[in-house]
Amino acid sequence: MGRSWIEYGGRGFWAADWQAEVWLHLLAQQAGRVADRPAWLEAARAEWAEAAGTGLVGCVPSGLDEWLAGDPARAAAVLRLVAEVERRVTAWAPAIPCDAANALGAGGPGDVFTGDVPVGPLLDVGAALAGLLRDGQAADPCGEPQAE
Repeated sequence: MGRSWIEYGGRGFWAADWQAEVWLHLLAQQAGRVADRPAWLEAARAEWAEAAGTGLVGCVPSGLDEWLAGDPARAAAVLRLVAEVERRVTAWAPAIPCDAANALGAGGPGDVFTGDVPVGPLLDVGAALAGLLRDGQAADPCGEPQAE
C-alpha cells in the first residue's frame, strides 16, 4: 500500500493512497453539488474524480496548489467542502459499509475493499486537510514529518 503527499503552499502531509482516493472521490462528489460552481472548481472536481479512480500508487494528486492558486477565497471554498465531507464520513461511523465504500470507485479498476472501512483514518485525513487549508498546519495522519 502506497502513501501520497498532500501538499498546499509548500506544506503538507502523507496519507495512505486509499485515504487520498476516498477523500478525492468524496470532495469531487461534494464539489459537484455546488450550484453555479466556478470554472476552477469544476476543473478541480473533474481532476479529483479521475485521480480517485485511477489507482496510482504513491502519487495520488490533489492539485491543491494548481486549483487554489494561493487564493484565500478558493481555499475557503474547498475548506467548506472538506467540512461537508467530514460530516458525511462521520455519519457513517464507525465504518463505511463495504458495499458503500466500493461504490466510491476508489483505487482503480478491480481494486475493492474487502471489509467495512473504518472512518477514523478518513477523519484524520480530513483534519489534516482542513488544517493545511486553514493555516498551513497539518497533523500528519501517517506520522511523517511535514515539509517546511
